[in-house]
Amino acid sequence: MSKIKELEVLLKTDVLIEVEEEIVAIEKLLEKNSSNKNLKIELEYMQDVKKFYNEALNQIDKGLLTEEEANNILLDLEDMREDDEDEI
Repeated sequence: MSKIKELEVLLKTDVLIEVEEEIVAIEKLLEKNSSNKNLKIELEYMQDVKKFYNEALNQIDKGLLTEEEANNILLDLEDMREDDEDEI
């Protein structure tokens, strides 16, 4: 499987789903505590993450994302997963 296809599948079946779930969870917390600045920052960050990955999918759909770019994004995702596992 090409790195582009691998990235596309991972984004659609895992990453964007998790990001959306995180956004919903933060929004629910903000409903209870709308003045929490840290939550607002976290929400903005997650919305930016979602935009980035949606743009990557858009680039894939248009045939504009290179194998190297896809590989770099996959490596970043792998690093993020490792960081998350280290926090547990």
